[in-house]
Amino acid sequence: MSPSDPSGPDDDDDPAALRRRIAELERENARLRAGLWEPSSPDVVATPAEVKPLFDAASRTLREYFRRIQVDPARAMIGVDDERYVLVRASAFSIDFLDTFVQLYADRGEREALAIGRGFLFDIAHTIGLHDARTMHAKLGARAPLEKLSGGPVHFAYTGWALVDIKPESHPSPDDDYCLIYEHPYSFEADSFRRAGRTSEGPVCIMNAGYSSGWCEASFGLELTAVEIACKARGDDACRFVMAPPHRVAARVQEHFGIDLAAFGERGLEIPAYFERKRVEEDLRRSLRMLAEAQDELVRKERLATVGLLVSGVAHEVNTPLGVAVTANGIVEEEHAALEQRFAAGQLTRGDLRTSLGRARQAAGMVRTNLERAASLIASFKRVSVDHATQERRAIELVGYIRQTLDSLRPVSRGALEIELSGDGALEIETYPGALAQIITNFVTNSAAHGRPADAAAPLPVRIHVARRSPTAVSLVYEDGGVGMTDEVRARAFQPFFTTARGAGGTGLGLHIVSSLVTDVLGGKLELVTAPGRGVRFEIELPASARGAASGRA
Repeated sequence: MSPSDPSGPDDDDDPAALRRRIAELERENARLRAGLWEPSSPDVVATPAEVKPLFDAASRTLREYFRRIQVDPARAMIGVDDERYVLVRASAFSIDFLDTFVQLYADRGEREALAIGRGFLFDIAHTIGLHDARTMHAKLGARAPLEKLSGGPVHFAYTGWALVDIKPESHPSPDDDYCLIYEHPYSFEADSFRRAGRTSEGPVCIMNAGYSSGWCEASFGLELTAVEIACKARGDDACRFVMAPPHRVAARVQEHFGIDLAAFGERGLEIPAYFERKRVEEDLRRSLRMLAEAQDELVRKERLATVGLLVSGVAHEVNTPLGVAVTANGIVEEEHAALEQRFAAGQLTRGDLRTSLGRARQAAGMVRTNLERAASLIASFKRVSVDHATQERRAIELVGYIRQTLDSLRPVSRGALEIELSGDGALEIETYPGALAQIITNFVTNSAAHGRPADAAAPLPVRIHVARRSPTAVSLVYEDGGVGMTDEVRARAFQPFFTTARGAGGTGLGLHIVSSLVTDVLGGKLELVTAPGRGVRFEIELPASARGAASGRA
């Protein structure tokens, strides 16, 4: 080794020589880094002349920024000015990605699969563009919208996405008239298709459109989208884009290029919209919410109709004792008037007085008895009606409470049903009586309306039996001997709005309400056993205490 060799043994002990060698290596490293980001042309973005100085300034700043690069594969590090970057094969986010989606969604057809894939790419790129813009705005110290925009095409070029050629007819204003017309002569997406020897039916530069619209959205504070109207991957002369607010982009394309985007849509090439899937999901959730609210309203009306039925029962049942009381009171008044006439005429005898007072006493007794009967009926109806309208938990004797509910349903069941109620002694339970009354009411009205054969003359037999299954549970069985249900009807019996009596007053909510009350309010279980011509049998298991059930819901 010659004495002049800088790596010779003498230099190992010479600090000055080592410092010189280190400085030389640093200069060499700087030259290598400068060459890595040295553009072949001074311009990395093409713009109209009036805004070129602004973009030139951004180019100089970002050129220095990208010279500060660190590459260390041992630490999986590619860093630029302390910002970490990631190198990804261009085709991975272009032709390879779209081909994969076509395979994954083969059952939906190529057009729909490509639409789904484009949606993903656009959303990913738009998000990256938004956040890259915010980061670079701070590094550039940019404040005005156009100044913020200027860094985007330069950053785009240095990171390998595309070169941007902004056309003079562009109008990038911070309002609804925003319009940016530009081309990407070196789009990585179109290049991926061309390198693979493939052509595309439609534009393929999805990420370029998403990224650029995301950057501009962050720069101007507007909701923007970009649509590619021509693409080299399709055989066009350029990859050409129009960017505008989503509701204006179709008009801008028509205005500047005479292209009807509706025709693009017929080929599955729709205007991209940021997170369109999220908006569709939100619309769906909103529709489901509205449907649920409408269903709740129908359920409320169904229950009000039940309360109305009970009020009708009150009127019918109380009318008889009140009628008797009114008649008896009339007798008392007649006897009183007759006594006054005889007394005034001096014809009142002791015998007449005794007879008249006896008849008046008898009539007064009838008034009292029938008024008490009416008061008792009203109290019973009031309790059941209030229970229908509220969800208050309290202790009841199960058989007695069901009997009260059946009494309130006489206007429905009289002549139509012959109801037999039985139970294994007194069954005290703590529950939600309103829910229980609603269940019995729906069973009875369903049997009366739909259980009897059309040609039946005799009342339909109904049996209700309650029993204690265990120390913590009771059973309630309701069965009628009516027409029953087919397997198809039984499978859908508890679905909301399903009815076999559409057009005949059926809402399809009665048994759905029963199911909801049993499971959601009372915390029980419900089974339906039925067959054509063999009636229905509802078997309900209820907890003896409903403390664990969901209160306040009906």
